[in-house]
Amino acid sequence: MSYLGRFSIYFIASLCFILIHFFSVHASVVLNEVAIQPNQIVELYNNASTSADISSWYIDDAGGATYYTIPPQTILPPQTCLLFNSDFNFNKSSSDTIRLFDNTHPPTSPSAKLIEQYPYTKAPDINYSFSKKRDGGTEWQTATSSLGQLNESPLSCIPTLSPTPLPTETPKPLPTIVLTPTSEPTQTPTPTPTMIDYQNIFISEIYPYPQTGEKEWIEIYNGNDIQVNLKNWYIDDIENGGSTPKTFEQIVDPYSYSVIELSSSLFNNDGDSVRLLDMNKNEKDSMEYGKISQGKSMGRISFSEDAYCEQDQSKNVQNVSCSSDQTHLSYEQNTKMNLVLSTQKTPSPTVKITNQIQKLTDTYLTNSNSKMSNLKNEGEVLGVSIKETNTPRTIYLSFVSFSYSLLTIVSVFIKMKNA
Repeated sequence: MSYLGRFSIYFIASLCFILIHFFSVHASVVLNEVAIQPNQIVELYNNASTSADISSWYIDDAGGATYYTIPPQTILPPQTCLLFNSDFNFNKSSSDTIRLFDNTHPPTSPSAKLIEQYPYTKAPDINYSFSKKRDGGTEWQTATSSLGQLNESPLSCIPTLSPTPLPTETPKPLPTIVLTPTSEPTQTPTPTPTMIDYQNIFISEIYPYPQTGEKEWIEIYNGNDIQVNLKNWYIDDIENGGSTPKTFEQIVDPYSYSVIELSSSLFNNDGDSVRLLDMNKNEKDSMEYGKISQGKSMGRISFSEDAYCEQDQSKNVQNVSCSSDQTHLSYEQNTKMNLVLSTQKTPSPTVKITNQIQKLTDTYLTNSNSKMSNLKNEGEVLGVSIKETNTPRTIYLSFVSFSYSLLTIVSVFIKMKNA
């Protein structure tokens, strides 16, 4: 056989090997489980009997300019899984699609290579996820989250990295020497991760009386300049009220809001307490509310005080203005301030002026009557004869007419100023 013929055979065999290996890698790595809330986590699974290099692969939603790129040097061993935790922009309350691309082109390119996708209409509740009924299969289901475990058993699917033993060399005979024993190095224990005791985490808004088809939710606010991970925190109603506290895990950016939707009802429609507890069930913030309208929320007026009011719901943004003049204060603040709601009205400026004019009129008439009485008693003053006339009544009518004219002018001035 000629050299050209042998080269052709070798070339064709190599090409077939490369193509078979390329397509087997792409067919072996699949989406295996996806959690949408509270944290978005994607689990990839390798069906093949060989490791797969998924460096610079892409995870994306239904579209848009942003997508997640898998870090370089990411190797997925056979029959194992890897978890990727990020904000993939998967919709929580509406439909979306979870997509996996290889590293040929980014998802925004028309030449992007789509490996697998899973469309959904609505995200599952907290602690639930979309998963394959059989690991690496094609049929999906909604079930309790088992991220990092085989979907068919509670066994872990995370690869265990074991050190590769170095080749053993045959030792050569050495002269006998006396070795001085040395103490073995003390191993430094690996520190156990501790949970952070965050402060300045507030209840910003609650939605205790939802419309039909909606769920109760609570909005919290991170008043710190760092991102916080509220892992294994709790939401509860009145203390020792009988309801089981709802656990949640939420990552909140600095000076930002985050909403936690409850899978089942917790609060009463005619008034209740709301408590935010940390991982040790220590109370971090609380509020109380009375009877509330359906479809309305209770929003915090200011983070410097425990004051709330009924408003139109405003999820994940700053609270809107109160829908009524009534402000709901916490029980502690009511006790400390001895708050009393008064129904008295402040007298208007017009009433005050009228009262003052009436006082001036009475004073003037009293003085006039006193002077006339003195004149009548004396009979004559400077040779002038005094006769009893209707002068006091005339003066009184003139003064009253002048007073009401002045009152009319003042009233018009006040109305113009208020307008």
